Amino acid sequence: MHSFFLFFLGFLARIIIKIHKPFVIGVTGTIGKTTITSNVATYFWSLFWKKEVQISPYHYNGEYGLPLSIIGAKTGWRNPFRWIWIFMIAFYRCLTPYPKYLILEYGVDHPGEMEFLLSIVQPDIAIVAPISPNHLEQFWTLQKYRSEKLLLLQSTKKRIVHESLRSYVTEDALYYGTGSMSDVDASHLEVDIHGVTAQIHVYKMTYNIELSTFGMYQIENILPLYAIAYMMDFDMKKISEYAYLYAPEPGRSNILSGTNKSTIVDGSYNGGFESISRGIDSVIPFLTKHKVFIFLWDMRELGDESENLHKQLAEYITENIHPEYSVHFYLVWPLMRDFVFPILSQKYPTFSSLSSRVLGKMIQKEVQKRENQSSIIYVKWSQNTIFLEEGIKFLLNTESDKEKLCRQSEDWMKKKDVFFAHLTN
Repeated sequence: MHSFFLFFLGFLARIIIKIHKPFVIGVTGTIGKTTITSNVATYFWSLFWKKEVQISPYHYNGEYGLPLSIIGAKTGWRNPFRWIWIFMIAFYRCLTPYPKYLILEYGVDHPGEMEFLLSIVQPDIAIVAPISPNHLEQFWTLQKYRSEKLLLLQSTKKRIVHESLRSYVTEDALYYGTGSMSDVDASHLEVDIHGVTAQIHVYKMTYNIELSTFGMYQIENILPLYAIAYMMDFDMKKISEYAYLYAPEPGRSNILSGTNKSTIVDGSYNGGFESISRGIDSVIPFLTKHKVFIFLWDMRELGDESENLHKQLAEYITENIHPEYSVHFYLVWPLMRDFVFPILSQKYPTFSSLSSRVLGKMIQKEVQKRENQSSIIYVKWSQNTIFLEEGIKFLLNTESDKEKLCRQSEDWMKKKDVFFAHLTN
């Protein structure tokens, strides 16, 4: 049945691509992949009519997600009538006007998946974000995982690649990053609690940019737009205009107002070792003047590297955050408890639980004690069966801001209620 549905979806998506021939921008990688995909789409919406640009509203990727993104439909799960409806949508889209630009996320979690995705559509421009350990249970090694991702570059002539991957790429590419050796780079990065500013350099041209999101690493997620503008001869000044109005999607380093004048940095959508490390780096400049609460969750699908990478994360924290600073750690789920807690608890106030709601209440009590010191609550990494966003709800200054959190649909809330009802701490 699995093979039939994949064949069914791939067949429908290929027909749509063959009939309409949209200009495709494909994005892969591990760190910032979905954010870059979203940035490209919203940037294009600022340049063209919205109906001319298509992206999956559900952030679908992978062997099911990419063809569904092309069709513009929601998954049918196990409901046969929904799959019939998907067929009807695909047939309709074959016969009606289709967007000129298609922004696709090429996600892979097992060997051979990228080859299948490329058999459906090869991008006109390929973007590869940084690649860090992920899905190692299926790939066994980072090298195999990285090689699978980099197959995207072989399918196109226009390539935009993060500087960290330069030594693994044999094709011609335009590189981006915060290092001065990149074709598109950033300097003069300044970060405060309201956002980040920088100067962007594209060959001999310099552009100022301002983002209302947390973390210097967020600048890197904007840099591919300059590379696209260079390749497509767009006006690069408009990227700064777009960035000024930029608002990150829920759970992607949003800045929220917290209880007792605290500031919440909500990175609860997802993450991994590299993104958590970068988040820690962005928090460090605030340690001298703020009380900081760091709210973290297990890193998953790491296979045999799971214990090692969790311990590496703990050691990275102890090497970069001096115990004299006012920082507390709140760790959710067993891997954080077993491998990170024993290391961090030797130097910092550290708490562990299986429930994000339990820890959210603990942070709330601590924040409310801080009358004369501003607090920052940094939340990073969540997914199914963890739901750090539910812990954030206890920390919000405004009840209505719950709508700004990720996974708040009726279906998700039903799943969460069942999960927390059966959870034991």
